[in-house]
Amino acid sequence: MNKKVLDGAVTLLFCMSLIVTSSIQEKDTGEPQRELERNTTVTAGVSSVLSGYSFTTESDEKTVVEKREIVRVASPAEMLQAEVIAGKDKTHTEEESTEAWKSAEPVGNRWGITLTEEEMELLARIVWLESNGEPVEGQEAVVEVVFNRMASDLFPDTLYDVLSQRNPVQFSSWKNRGIAKPTDKEYQSIRQVLNGNTGILRNDTIYFSTKALTPRLDKRIGGHSFCY
Repeated sequence: MNKKVLDGAVTLLFCMSLIVTSSIQEKDTGEPQRELERNTTVTAGVSSVLSGYSFTTESDEKTVVEKREIVRVASPAEMLQAEVIAGKDKTHTEEESTEAWKSAEPVGNRWGITLTEEEMELLARIVWLESNGEPVEGQEAVVEVVFNRMASDLFPDTLYDVLSQRNPVQFSSWKNRGIAKPTDKEYQSIRQVLNGNTGILRNDTIYFSTKALTPRLDKRIGGHSFCY
């Protein structure tokens, strides 16, 4: 490091002496234009020579610049605009949303019940007929009654047999299932119960109606009384 600094200093002094000498010659010869050109050449030479030297302590060390990538998170509006431009608009109609709920796989529930696509459609029709004007919790409770019956020794094991059972009759809407028009609300209510996200009723609550069918009332939700 000291040798390099010394060499640079010697070179600087040498170049300065050339400039001084050239200035003296200009006075003697009266050739300012040629001397100006010569001074320019000398100055350029000095700059070229000095550029090879550095007088800082960092000059002998390799400088490492850490490149940091800047990640910008797009706003929801920008993301939506990008999707539209790319032809990937995520806006769904109610029918598309319903189809998504029907085809999604359940996570799990306390009854260990799963439904096929046909069973999901059938149950959605009954839930719509029985409680389409009820709050979401009321619809979920209707689904829990169905599952409680499927898990009970007092009733059939399959969804179809539970919903179509004639003696005793619980789901009188069975005969109208063909004209039912379930919406996304019914499919979501069923999915919430299938996924184990609800715990509204007791496991032995197996009745619901506009009035209590037994003295053992579990809950009153909307226009329905749920009993065990």
